[in-house]
Amino acid sequence: MVKNPVFLLFIFITSVSPISSYSKDQSKFILGEDNLGRWKNGMLSSSAASEAPGPANGPPDPLVLAGSRTKRPDILNHFKLYRGGWDITNKHYWASVGFTGAVEFILAILWFVCFGLAMIIHHCCRWRIDIKDKESRGSQRICLILLIVFTCASVIGCILLSVGQDEFHGEAVKTLNYVVNQSDYTVQTLANVTAYLSLAKTVNVAQVFLPSDVKDDIDRLTVELNNAADTLRQKTQQNSRKIRTVFDTVRLSMIAVAVVMLLDSFLGLFLSILGHKNTIYIFITSGWLLVVVTFILCGVFVIINHAIADTCMAMGQWVDNQQAETALSNILPCVDEVTTNATLYKSKLVVNDIANIINGFIGSFANSNAPPSGNSNYYNQSGPLMPYVCYPYDSQLHELECPSQLVSMANASMVWQNYTCSISESGFCTTTGRLTPDMYRQLVGAANISYGLQHYTPPLLSLQDCNFVRQTFRIIISDHCPPLEDHLRLVNAGLALVSVGVMLSLALWIIYANRPQGGQVFDKFSSKFIGRSKGDTAVDVALNNNEV
Repeated sequence: MVKNPVFLLFIFITSVSPISSYSKDQSKFILGEDNLGRWKNGMLSSSAASEAPGPANGPPDPLVLAGSRTKRPDILNHFKLYRGGWDITNKHYWASVGFTGAVEFILAILWFVCFGLAMIIHHCCRWRIDIKDKESRGSQRICLILLIVFTCASVIGCILLSVGQDEFHGEAVKTLNYVVNQSDYTVQTLANVTAYLSLAKTVNVAQVFLPSDVKDDIDRLTVELNNAADTLRQKTQQNSRKIRTVFDTVRLSMIAVAVVMLLDSFLGLFLSILGHKNTIYIFITSGWLLVVVTFILCGVFVIINHAIADTCMAMGQWVDNQQAETALSNILPCVDEVTTNATLYKSKLVVNDIANIINGFIGSFANSNAPPSGNSNYYNQSGPLMPYVCYPYDSQLHELECPSQLVSMANASMVWQNYTCSISESGFCTTTGRLTPDMYRQLVGAANISYGLQHYTPPLLSLQDCNFVRQTFRIIISDHCPPLEDHLRLVNAGLALVSVGVMLSLALWIIYANRPQGGQVFDKFSSKFIGRSKGDTAVDVALNNNEV
């Protein structure tokens, strides 16, 4: 039972969320145990106020997820109650979930055996059901009415099955697409961080670059983040294809069952009315086997329904108790403190380094009033002094408010544009201004890279402290779980109605097929039903001859 669509879907959720690992020996991106805390010795230290699900400071009391729902008989443990809660890594959990479909599986076995024995007894012992001739007219009407009613029930069941499976398939694909989009967002976040880190290496303002050791650190981080993003992207694509294949297969099987059952019910009805005794046995046999298939499918969907309900409840309890140790802690740890902290730490250093480069240029070149003779810093700059850029972080890398006399990285390009001059062919300013167009482009390029790092690096925090995963689960619980459960119940209702309708129709087909050769109990009524008046006379003559 482990390889059902719900299991694959949840494995996909946990593998493509921003918590996937790509190597046990390499840096396990977005995998770990503790959240960000204060900066200490160049790294973030954990705080008791923010912890990822899983053991942090000593083993906490484990939380049994969906414990009230999962207390079911465990087939693998002599039918004792399973009390381990939701845990897709535990075979006893799946054995207990599989037990929820036991009734339908038992019905399938009983139907297969009992109906098969009845058919064997009929053929070997010449067993048949006789209806007295005096009762033939009333009996044939009752049998035909019941046969029509049961056929209608089968048709309604096929309609419910078709509608239910279509709605279930659509909602399942919608849920899958949502998870894929969340994964794409994570990949894009990693790509943005690596892209801006790489661009930071190219910052060049008046031939001033980032320190070489910072560039080396950026190279190492870029490799790790690119590996994590590539692995996450590959897992997303692989799991998405597998799950779509599973759901498409389930959908096709449901459509095939609905169509075959519908045809079998209609053809069996009309063959019964028209009196084709030999041909109807083919449909009796096919209906017998189809009922077994529908009972089995009904059991499978009951199991899927319980698995979805368990998973949704487990997600909800984890969202409310994310600091507790749960079964999700084994497959859903949220952070890798080493990689994430290193990325955040280095990004903040790079942002401050870029601010140093920009302010150093402004102080040494743009705002300097150097004499024109023999000074490389002179390019005829003049006019009001241009403002410096503010540092986003202090020496301890805590966030700083930008003073009013300084400009932030976000609006630096607009402010500095007012300090740009026109230049001559020799590169000197010909109008009032502190920056040449080329200097302005270099400063704006550096400021944009710094702003990009400030903008795209903080989302890593949401990946590290599980906010991203928690929000994903909340949306799945509220928007996707209820429709999935409703559609599964509709599918089960359709399967049950089809099974019962065809099963009872088979009994009536057998009654007709075993009528005595001399007493065609349905012939007269059938002939009236199809409008053959001459057939009425033939049947009456045959009945009179039998009485004589």
